[in-house]
Amino acid sequence: MSNPIIRAGGIVLLCTVLLNACSKPDLEADPQPIDKPSGQAMVTISLKGRVTDENATPISGALVRSGNELTTTDINGNYQFTNLRVKPNNGLVEVAANGYFRDYQRFDILPESEQYIQAELVIRESGHQFDAEAGGTYSLASGASLQFSGAAMKDLASGQQYTGTVQVNAFSRQADEPAFYDIIPGAKGTDLSNKPVSIQFLTAVVTELTGTAGQQLQLSTGKAASVKFPIPPSKLAGAPTAISLWYFDPLNGEWKEEGKAVKEGNYYSAQIPHFSTWACGTALPAAPLKATITDVNGAALAFARIQLYSADGKELLGNSVHTNDKGILLMNAPRNSAMEMRVVNACNEILAAQKITTGSSDNWLGTIKAGANAANNLLIQGKVQNCKAAAVYNGWVRVIIDGQIHKAKISNGLFQLSLDRCYNTNTYAKITAVDEDGNMESNTITMEMSTGKVDLGTLSTCNKRNMQYISYTMNGTNYLLQAPVDSLIQTMGTAAKTYTINCYKTADAAAVAFSMSFSGDANPGEYPVTTLKFSQDKTQLTNTGAWLVKITNFGKPGEFIEGNASGRMRDQSSNRTIPFTFQFKVIRNQ
Repeated sequence: MSNPIIRAGGIVLLCTVLLNACSKPDLEADPQPIDKPSGQAMVTISLKGRVTDENATPISGALVRSGNELTTTDINGNYQFTNLRVKPNNGLVEVAANGYFRDYQRFDILPESEQYIQAELVIRESGHQFDAEAGGTYSLASGASLQFSGAAMKDLASGQQYTGTVQVNAFSRQADEPAFYDIIPGAKGTDLSNKPVSIQFLTAVVTELTGTAGQQLQLSTGKAASVKFPIPPSKLAGAPTAISLWYFDPLNGEWKEEGKAVKEGNYYSAQIPHFSTWACGTALPAAPLKATITDVNGAALAFARIQLYSADGKELLGNSVHTNDKGILLMNAPRNSAMEMRVVNACNEILAAQKITTGSSDNWLGTIKAGANAANNLLIQGKVQNCKAAAVYNGWVRVIIDGQIHKAKISNGLFQLSLDRCYNTNTYAKITAVDEDGNMESNTITMEMSTGKVDLGTLSTCNKRNMQYISYTMNGTNYLLQAPVDSLIQTMGTAAKTYTINCYKTADAAAVAFSMSFSGDANPGEYPVTTLKFSQDKTQLTNTGAWLVKITNFGKPGEFIEGNASGRMRDQSSNRTIPFTFQFKVIRNQ
């Protein structure tokens, strides 16, 4: 595919275990809403934000809930609520999408304004299974582990004891990883004395438990699970021998203290009496931190991202918070502490940095001017047609600029994308148009642009889209299974790091024409084939002997897995073996 270049003018130690027993993205199916009214007077806000994966790729169709309202993200991962009724103390956003772990993000309410909450979802890998009656242990590559005793599970909805197979999905992160605080639902909590505290985290393990029918599971009354999570080497020397346990209460949008965790070598260990979002650590008394953030001209800087660091500027102290549409900041911070506050844009450029020392009550910092001018708005528009010069009606345009991915939906052959860039300097953007109906795409063009309006003219989708296929040769004859006529689906297997590729012939979900599973890392290389089955008319083949699949490309979710393999298959009807080779290109879902 050609790639022309076009120019256009124009402090505290804390370790966390997040145990979310919600694996289905249907938020409406949950037994209770996030912000269930509790006799408090409700307030009205507007709320918007964006949902991406860890690679900054927007996630469309994700379910987002706040208060008692539910919406979905658009093609660009954006969502919005208007006239949202919430409790006055703590706001919470819950996000769920197929193939990803559920995410919670809490925020402080600024009534009668518009607020911004961004969520970053983590891909749900294959996980681990064990029998509920026997119990089991799931160990992660990081050293974190979960241990379940036998006969300890119940169906969350019915309350009845669960005796089937338990599916465990989990991932681990450490506080010195850049994205650590993106998976933590805030740092505001109350201790055993019901006093407000500010919490900083050490490590996290996010876990989801489901049954064979996808139902949510929970520990039975009187049962417990053992949790073990690693302490980052940089924090090991100062880690206390015992540390408080906390769990996150989504109904109230805050952490609550409960019990202790004990240091054992390089790990903290704890007994967890129920599944929720758990943490272990110490915390400092907290107080609100308030300020008004403006640009260099004194205009309110809406939705600016604020981060708190240690006084030396080396350690991030908690989650980032955005100002509201009026440039007003409200966030939780440790009392009587020296720290550095930074105003950061979407490209991680520091617009302002100020040393502050908090007091014992409300902390008003006044007005802080950030090194930014008015928004650097860029409007990209154009037309999209197919190779017959007819308008494209169902499709989208992808724009990659400033290291971020954006999408614009095509409507009646036209598209328009408005962006607020971090900079007003010239840069190069990569643009590709996709025709979903014709399964075609345009050339990817590279265009120089800065701000203002850029008209791309007409993009023609004359190239076959990077289509999914399985091409195989049997007895010297080549055959092709190809989307969209045939359905090609990549899923995760039941064992750890196991990937499965299935092809269903035509629209019959029961007619499995091809199925292959292999185990390995998410990187190119040769990996053992654990399962290989093929069906064509009356021919039923299974693999014989050892097979290796060569993965030539292992894309991120939403990109492609490509590979090939050869060996011998056994015909189940005649019991004879025949040579069989295949190559494939399938979109990676998980």
